[in-house]
Amino acid sequence: MQTVCDEPSLATDARPFALPPLGANALVSTIIPTHKRAEMLPRAVRSVLAQHYPNVEVIVVDDNTDEHEQQRVREALEPFGQRVRLLENMRAKGACGARNTGIACARGELIAFLDDDDRWLPGKLTEQVALLADDACIGALCSYIEIDVVFGHAVSCRRFEPVLTRKMALSGVCPTSTSLALVRRDVLIEAGLFDETLPSFQDYDMWLRCLAFGELRYAETPLVEFVQHSGDRTSVNIEKRLRGLAAFERKWGTAMSAFQDFEAFRRRMHVDALIANGRAALGHGHAAALAHFIRATWRDRISVRTLFWLAIGLLGPRAGRGFYRWLQRVRHVEILRPEELDAESAARSLLL
Repeated sequence: MQTVCDEPSLATDARPFALPPLGANALVSTIIPTHKRAEMLPRAVRSVLAQHYPNVEVIVVDDNTDEHEQQRVREALEPFGQRVRLLENMRAKGACGARNTGIACARGELIAFLDDDDRWLPGKLTEQVALLADDACIGALCSYIEIDVVFGHAVSCRRFEPVLTRKMALSGVCPTSTSLALVRRDVLIEAGLFDETLPSFQDYDMWLRCLAFGELRYAETPLVEFVQHSGDRTSVNIEKRLRGLAAFERKWGTAMSAFQDFEAFRRRMHVDALIANGRAALGHGHAAALAHFIRATWRDRISVRTLFWLAIGLLGPRAGRGFYRWLQRVRHVEILRPEELDAESAARSLLL
């Protein structure tokens, strides 16, 4: 059943404030925006309900406007009954408007985010909440397993920095996905919530504002399965990505230029978007994928990285995937075969 709620008073300027202590087993409100992925949504919800952490609220925010898609969401959530709250997005359409609707309605002291095409592993919240015992910690991130549907493999992506500070973020470091984040609700509100006017880079903008209040700690363990697929994603919408980058630069370009060469940052973000588009297109549009890789190579001044992706594009889907897997083995990248993922999750759960 869909519910509505009153919105909090949202601050627009970050300012110092004292972080109140968290209660024992603080309630974690998990916000899952969903849009045209009703078939993926139950998997994400189940991963939250399977958490070892004992005090979790699940909020699904329906960002669909089509009545048929809304009905599909209701049907997908029906087996979960009262364990899931379903909200209609009452703010600006898009993932960030949906997240803000969820934050406004959340009951928890802590807010976690999960995209409807990703999944948490069972110990995520337990490990992350433990990191918030430090007074300087406003939230927690984690390492992740990247599942690439197009290339048919899963890679363990581990982070070794124990913290993310505002200086690091201004220097160009940003978490890969909101699905990795657990943040204090009061900090999100004081920071002004996600900027719904940005076409993309809303998460980067949000973390820069939150980091004015403290630091984000990393759980080194891979605790999220982050799915790279060829469906509709902002990261593979090159026009939206570049519009967002231009808007992000207007907000943060001057501040970030004090810590890095912003032109190099702009080029890296553009190249990242081109490569992401090429990877997503490889399975169904070889010519389009190759065009993205050529543009990336030219934009990045013929770097080793872009030449690698250009080679994959020239080899074509089948040979390109084979070359990619061979190079990962040569580099000793920790690769998990898809059939190993459930066993990996089960083994990790025994250790937590």
